[in-house]
Amino acid sequence: MHYYGNETIMSLEQVLRLQPSEVQILEWVRTYEFLENRFGIDESVPYFLEIKCEAGQVLIRKNRILEFPDYACEEQRHFPEVEQALAVFQQWAQEILQQTEIH
Repeated sequence: MHYYGNETIMSLEQVLRLQPSEVQILEWVRTYEFLENRFGIDESVPYFLEIKCEAGQVLIRKNRILEFPDYACEEQRHFPEVEQALAVFQQWAQEILQQTEIH
């Protein structure tokens, strides 16, 4: 896990264990653009995810990586509660892990 300003960057595996209270404290979390394979080598993934607490709502984004560092937002959703947003956020993380088969 790394911190850049008010943004916390963590692995997809860490996101799966993230709790709603942690999201509220951290306020802005995104995933790495890489996953470590079984040989300890970083391999790129097609997406990175963001969850961000904003005034009265929680925003999640699924960003497709084009040519790093360029990306495009492929899906964006707003939720009134952290729990609802986190459930979808973690579902997206699981889908990316299954798609890459690195996990």
